[in-house]
Amino acid sequence: MALSKEPKIVIYGAGAIGITLATWMTSCGLNVSLFARPQKALLLKQKKIRILKADKEIIAPTMLKIIDHIDSGETINLLIITVKNFNLEQSSQELSKTIDRDTLILGLQNGVINQTILPKYFSNIVYGIVNYNAWSTDSTDNAHTFNWNVNINGPIIFGTPDNQLMKESHEVVGLFSRFIECKLTTHFQDDAHAKLVANLGNAVTTIIGNSHHQKSALKPLQQVLTRLTYEGVKTLKAAGFKESLSSLLPSWALIMSSKYIPLIFTRRIFRKKLALIGSTSMATDILNKGSGVSELESINGYLLSLAEQHNIDVPYSKRLYKLCEKHFADKPFKSITSKQLKVALMFESEEITS
Repeated sequence: MALSKEPKIVIYGAGAIGITLATWMTSCGLNVSLFARPQKALLLKQKKIRILKADKEIIAPTMLKIIDHIDSGETINLLIITVKNFNLEQSSQELSKTIDRDTLILGLQNGVINQTILPKYFSNIVYGIVNYNAWSTDSTDNAHTFNWNVNINGPIIFGTPDNQLMKESHEVVGLFSRFIECKLTTHFQDDAHAKLVANLGNAVTTIIGNSHHQKSALKPLQQVLTRLTYEGVKTLKAAGFKESLSSLLPSWALIMSSKYIPLIFTRRIFRKKLALIGSTSMATDILNKGSGVSELESINGYLLSLAEQHNIDVPYSKRLYKLCEKHFADKPFKSITSKQLKVALMFESEEITS
């Protein structure tokens, strides 16, 4: 289903990615509406959105077109679904009641679970891998503006698992290229699984309460994240995936040799990469919302299942998953230090006390 010259776009999901995408698209003149639940829609209608990068404004305050319902039979040329995987089934069920099955869908979820959910309800689906983080900050200079900071780590990557819908994928790339770097891949599964490994660190920064920029966190986090990445890549290789040329990860050769290289030799590079990590959507769910519900299962849990299928031993990953599962369910959530995390992952029986 080809897009019209001036497509009508609806973004379903008013979280960090949905709001920032709607702001970028609106600012460059695209016809885009952002769907939000009534209570949040009312709040968003009252303020403009400003986007900042490294605390510098890159998009001036912009008023978005906010909607809180979608009429049955309404013509939508591109529906961008940004809700997370743990809400995707319910959201897709709701949308299928009003959205034509042949509508062009763009799924922007972390991981690959969306590839089993969205096709139940829609026929034409393009997928995207988002390589930026976004988090809200209070506006101190303007009571009528919401500030959103972004940390752009790489291009948004578009494609499909079977390389179908290439014409539509090219058109989506054309739309997004108006405001952000993006690319089309013919190796989507390799790219998506590489991003999963990169996202293993989301659980790490969340359980330590986003304290990863503290000086004391450097050494323990280097050991933890190096080991987790090693286990992740080892799993991907066993499952038959190829190294992604678009990945934010270091080369697989370096990752596989990291087990034998003294960490001091890679500490300078690691320090720079760690400094670029902002807050993640998992941290928002656990630290800010306190919901106890997160992407832990669709990221860390998925890779654990993949490792089990291929008989790969991943002790660090298993311990991290169990630890996060326990702590994320606690109300209120109480973070641990990076040193405590390192000890817990190295010695499974070690008790963590605050």
